[in-house]
Amino acid sequence: MEKSIIGTGIFNLDIVVKREYPQWPEMRPFEDKVVLEEVGGSCGNVMSILAWMGWNVRPIACLDDSPEGLKITEDLKRYGCDCQYVTNTPGGGTTILRCTHKLDKEGKHTMSVRAGSPGGSRFPKRHFLRARDEAQIFLDQLIEMPSLFFFDDPAAGNRLLAKVLRERGAMVYFEPSKVATNADLDAIKTSDIIKFSDENVPDVSFTDDFHGKLFIQTMGPKGVRYKYKSQPWEVVDALPIQNVVDTEGAGDCFTATFINAIAESGLTRSSIPSAISTAMASASRSVGYFGSKGFIEG
Repeated sequence: MEKSIIGTGIFNLDIVVKREYPQWPEMRPFEDKVVLEEVGGSCGNVMSILAWMGWNVRPIACLDDSPEGLKITEDLKRYGCDCQYVTNTPGGGTTILRCTHKLDKEGKHTMSVRAGSPGGSRFPKRHFLRARDEAQIFLDQLIEMPSLFFFDDPAAGNRLLAKVLRERGAMVYFEPSKVATNADLDAIKTSDIIKFSDENVPDVSFTDDFHGKLFIQTMGPKGVRYKYKSQPWEVVDALPIQNVVDTEGAGDCFTATFINAIAESGLTRSSIPSAISTAMASASRSVGYFGSKGFIEG
């Protein structure tokens, strides 16, 4: 498979914070120190990692023109993405995700996540291509087809892109955060590979209604299981992890590495276990660093 991808969905500005306790075991006072600020979100991470791996990556993102929105675009370019389909306009949307690593009263690591948008709003702000006009205009003007299309949000415009690009020959990879609505099911219908976690999607009975697809469910310390076409579920055992610093983004690292592996081997029944093992090894390494892409710098 040619290593070219177009992807759209969730792009955040991740702010990773480490809380330090100068008088531990006293919980207060504490100091919050920003470890890093960079592009995040499932699609943002997958696009960045694949670009770093040498792919021709063209993200679609409708961001605002705030400093945070411009920072996301700058980071995508820094990782090697072609940002011809990334816009920064007043009508766009930018979400900020503040992830704070801290200790509970027993001294165990925990993390809190707070979403917002520029200007101090407590609400995420996103804009996806509208199905009724923007998505169709994009498709009409698209000349260079990707070999793969990735999306992680079942918005109507994203589903239209998936449907048409699949009809034009692209493989479609969908990563839902849940499977609970007709939009989720319609997105699955238009996809070839669907990956989710057992934490977000514990009930996999819906997979029986779809044929000719690859379903992947990550299960943390229990490993990964997959269902390919009409075959029963099979499990790939988890790998040992020596050092856990930050688990955020491990799933995105898995996704990018799996996509890269099947591009090299092809998507067949015999190639899937090896591709999953390779992806698990990469994800296991990534948790030893702060941030979703810390392993790249490490």
